[in-house]
Amino acid sequence: MTSLRISSLLLVFAALGGAPAALAQAADEPGRPAAEAYWMGVPVARDDDKPLSALSLAQFKEAVAKVQVDGFHRMPEMSEGGDHQLILVGPSERAFYIMAQRASIGEKFEKGAAGKLSRFVHNGREAFFAQLKDEEGEETAFIIVKYPEHNMGLFVSAKPMVRRAELLKLLAQVEL
Repeated sequence: MTSLRISSLLLVFAALGGAPAALAQAADEPGRPAAEAYWMGVPVARDDDKPLSALSLAQFKEAVAKVQVDGFHRMPEMSEGGDHQLILVGPSERAFYIMAQRASIGEKFEKGAAGKLSRFVHNGREAFFAQLKDEEGEETAFIIVKYPEHNMGLFVSAKPMVRRAELLKLLAQVEL
């Protein structure tokens, strides 16, 4: 994962209070070991050497075209290096995130959340839900659905934390 991609994701979380600003800044410092960057206790490492997601931006846009949440504004879909994201921004610094990321990133979250996740099947696909606390004690929850044919995981989260049922409602709107 490039330093720019790590920085952009962490800056989004930092701007919404999800990760310390110092963490976002640290991820962008050249020569800093990747193991020093963590989000919600899960290592965020560069994955430049890992296979890219095979899902195109056009496919992602089509999959999330109908996603909406009352009171939230859709930001333009963004893409970098095969990873795509949609952010829905709401009042009081609230946001929902849908990200299609290379499989290796989802695998890191799965390992980092081991023991704190519950597995389930979503539309015939392996998925898991986890709820974690960051270094400052703030809780977050996320769902990752695996799409091996695209070498990716679909990551659904919100800031501040919402219940699993709300994340599942958002996930149900994705047509992939």
